Amino acid sequence: MTDTAVTGSVSALWRYPASSMGGERLQRAPVTASGVVGDRIWGLLDATNARIASPGREKHFVKVPHGHARFAGTSVEISADGVSWAAPDDTPVLEELSELFGFVPTLKPFVPFGGEGFRPRYEHAPIHLLTTAAMRSLGRDMPGSVIDERRFRPNIVVDWPDGAHPIPEADWIGREIRIGDVVLKGREPCARCGFITLEQEGLPLDVDLLRTVVKRYGRNFGIYCDVLTPGEISPGDAVSVAG
Repeated sequence: MTDTAVTGSVSALWRYPASSMGGERLQRAPVTASGVVGDRIWGLLDATNARIASPGREKHFVKVPHGHARFAGTSVEISADGVSWAAPDDTPVLEELSELFGFVPTLKPFVPFGGEGFRPRYEHAPIHLLTTAAMRSLGRDMPGSVIDERRFRPNIVVDWPDGAHPIPEADWIGREIRIGDVVLKGREPCARCGFITLEQEGLPLDVDLLRTVVKRYGRNFGIYCDVLTPGEISPGDAVSVAG
């Protein structure tokens, strides 16, 4: 059964090929059981001690979101300015990123899920979804803040009308979410860390943002989803949630 009384549409699609670095906005997103193709497939480390970047928890890594990454077939390309791109082992661009980050970076591909080797610090459901209604709710709580989807790093931003619940997707846990031909299932809320407060290109530092999310929403903002039916998603695709 589908609730046709309230529906939405895809507002934006995002992919983050290198964890913690800036991502890329997509005009179409191929979705497999593992999520958006090319999403979070490489990790960034401090070359001097092999610590994986954790900008939301360590000040040492707070500049990492200023770097850029994009998907390049089976690998990634990286950039310090979002204009000039190179392979992840390119010495000149790594030197530029060293100046930007304040430490010497190195990038490594993550091993496939279930394999042994270099794994992400956190492994959640394949898709991260956030609604515009949730962001408007947060904006009303923090009228002086810049509430931007890039702070929250969702794969899918759903344009959804305001309703009784300030974060409507919180009610989608355990329910099927149809987006075009793709079917997702809400798995769990997305618990937030200090990453959402960080300065990024065009976004100021906002230390009160996490405090507000913790106080008002119990730290949860957006949801993680499993993929039941793979396919392809584009901006403007209709979104409906099973009753």
